[in-house]
Amino acid sequence: MEIISEPINDRFYNLVSDSKSRIRLCAPYVKEEIVNNIYAGKKSNVKVDFSSNFSIPNFYKRSSDIEAFKTITEQKDKVFNCQTLHAKIYIFDDKYSIITSSNLTPSGFERNLEYGVFINDIRLANKTVIDFKAICDNEKTGRIDDKKVIDIENILKSIPTYRDKELESYNQNTEVDSILDIDTNLIKANLNNWKKITFEVIEFIHQAEFSLSDIYGHEDIFSEKFPNNNTIKDSIRRNLQELRDLGLIKFLGNGKYKKLWINK
Repeated sequence: MEIISEPINDRFYNLVSDSKSRIRLCAPYVKEEIVNNIYAGKKSNVKVDFSSNFSIPNFYKRSSDIEAFKTITEQKDKVFNCQTLHAKIYIFDDKYSIITSSNLTPSGFERNLEYGVFINDIRLANKTVIDFKAICDNEKTGRIDDKKVIDIENILKSIPTYRDKELESYNQNTEVDSILDIDTNLIKANLNNWKKITFEVIEFIHQAEFSLSDIYGHEDIFSEKFPNNNTIKDSIRRNLQELRDLGLIKFLGNGKYKKLWINK
């Protein structure tokens, strides 16, 4: 094991180019530039699994790039959405691992003061593989496909370009995470019937955090809108998962959720 106190840029891309079968990458923030470099540098047969944190505010304020995940899903590689993710773990051929404070961003790779460890011990590296798989297989973790990426892109295209408090263009290398403060009608215009009604019911609840039982308390609205649906509660849960994977709500566990927008 080796302590890493210098930027990981060169080490990371060397490991990418040397990998022979699989790369596993776990980071809450992912930028398009890094993903493009990974695909340009890796061998064509090498598969890449990504675990990240999908949040419309993150994509809107460009701490993560939805374009990065469009590239990944177009390559038919796996993407997992873990909204409580803060870990940064990069695994190469299940033999070498980097555990670091660096996100998959240019600032994390080259500019920030970051710190971590490089593991070339097969036993310890295998433990990071087990932990990575546990994150991906967790019931709180969603699977992102190309359709969900397109749905997120459409939402982002329909809302105003983000500008900071000084009304200057947002620094695309800055990493932020906050609540979305825009006209929610712009979001709802991109949701189908079930997701739209679920979103509107969540809007009725004034507090930022809410529970599954809070949504069930409005079951009559769903029954009125969808009179032929005999599995209303199952459909509610499924659409809450869909809104989670679109990055509009966050699943907190134990039937608890959080809005990622501000009610106007």
